[in-house]
Amino acid sequence: MGTYYFYVNDSKRQYFCIDPTGSDIKNYALGRNIGSRALSYLLLQNNTYYTGVEPHPLVGSWIGDRFFVTGDDYHPGFEALMAEYGNIGQAIIEMIVDIEPYDLITYGGVDWLIRLMEDNGRHVTINDELRRRLLKYFRHQNHLGTSEELQRVISALRPSE
Repeated sequence: MGTYYFYVNDSKRQYFCIDPTGSDIKNYALGRNIGSRALSYLLLQNNTYYTGVEPHPLVGSWIGDRFFVTGDDYHPGFEALMAEYGNIGQAIIEMIVDIEPYDLITYGGVDWLIRLMEDNGRHVTINDELRRRLLKYFRHQNHLGTSEELQRVISALRPSE
């Protein structure tokens, strides 16, 4: 199975892992995946003038906090930590949908996003409201310039008949 990695804020007693299955957050993905992109938003100054990122309550919320990335079998009290700390994974997904939905494809990948929509993962889900918002956004992106990847995402987002 291997080690799965979580982003943990010790100061706020929060953590997140936004992989749909919990299996793709491996050491080779740290710094290159959707979780790393989410972490960058948490550490980014919440000021559109300087960053170009729309304001959101979570943007910049980890600035100055003590945080770390840990594997589920590296931290001696991992199970206790997960029980005591709050999981903000769902709020992270919602933040990305609010700020820049295309990041879900750019940093997560089309297959990752489709798997998240189909499986409603261990740590996060795409609920009906997010599905509606993403469908509207990606339809617009597809109108601007169609691609096979966008077509796959749009098909997965459409409600099943």
